[in-house]
Amino acid sequence: MTDNEAIPPIEQPVEASPPTPNAQRPTPFRSGYVTLIGKPNVGKSTLLNHIVGQKVSIVSNKPQTTRRRVIGIAHGPGYEAAFIDTPGVHEAHTQLGKQMIEQAQMSLADINLVVYVADGAHHPGDLDKLIAKMVKASEVKVPIILCMNKMDLLKAEDVVRNVEAYTGLLGITEDDYMLTTATQGHNVDKLMDMIVSRLPVGDPIYDEDEFTDQSSRFLAAELVREKILIATRQEVPHSVAVMIEEWEDEGDLTRIGASILVEKVSQRGILIGKQGQFLKKIGTEARAEIEELLGHRVHLDLHVKVSEGWRMNPRILRELEYSE
Repeated sequence: MTDNEAIPPIEQPVEASPPTPNAQRPTPFRSGYVTLIGKPNVGKSTLLNHIVGQKVSIVSNKPQTTRRRVIGIAHGPGYEAAFIDTPGVHEAHTQLGKQMIEQAQMSLADINLVVYVADGAHHPGDLDKLIAKMVKASEVKVPIILCMNKMDLLKAEDVVRNVEAYTGLLGITEDDYMLTTATQGHNVDKLMDMIVSRLPVGDPIYDEDEFTDQSSRFLAAELVREKILIATRQEVPHSVAVMIEEWEDEGDLTRIGASILVEKVSQRGILIGKQGQFLKKIGTEARAEIEELLGHRVHLDLHVKVSEGWRMNPRILRELEYSE
């Protein structure tokens, strides 16, 4: 389905244009913090990157790709919206998983708006109910917008049923939701209109050229991890982390040395590949994006290390900036 305008009573025509500001927005400047929350793999990071216009949060089709809070800042005429991308809420079995859940819960404090991102093609399940309960139980009572993403996969006969189920779950009205397809930008501009209209009047919080609160080092490590997530399967993605150990700026060249942590010797062999070809491929793809991020040449040196049980090690989690 590409256009749900003809399905009564839903009236949200699809538009694939980028989230440009609406000229009819009120003149007082609006700014604030917006938390994106939802299950893993519903498109929170894709939505954030599209809104900001920069890759501030890595994306893959693997659950739990986002491991810590990431702020992406969208600037426009008359507004500034600082979006907090959160790890997908899931059933945690490791210390890393527990830290991810805590980060999602922390993102509900000191904010101005919650955008609950759901896979609109599916009816809400038990995890959706748990997250909705978490949102409504937050001490900070702020407006809630429902973003029903992946509308291109939503069957026409399920639209009304799913909309009513999610809006009922969150206790919101039919004026508080939007169907989107973040990968194509469908209706993201309309979602932005809803978000900006609900932000408080206030001065900008960040400089106009800021688009994230993440350091270049952290973003570089995440870009390496993204390439690994995309290229691997089974247990490898969950067991991988990237630690920047060397960073030297030499004029228009940055030398970066990074260690890829895995939990098993067999995983190390997979990431290195035959005659080192897999690791070389990962490095080439990551280097290209890091160069685009930094705006100059990069020399990237990758090594794979076995660190058994690193996901349960508080010290390593702190070094990886996954916990305080």
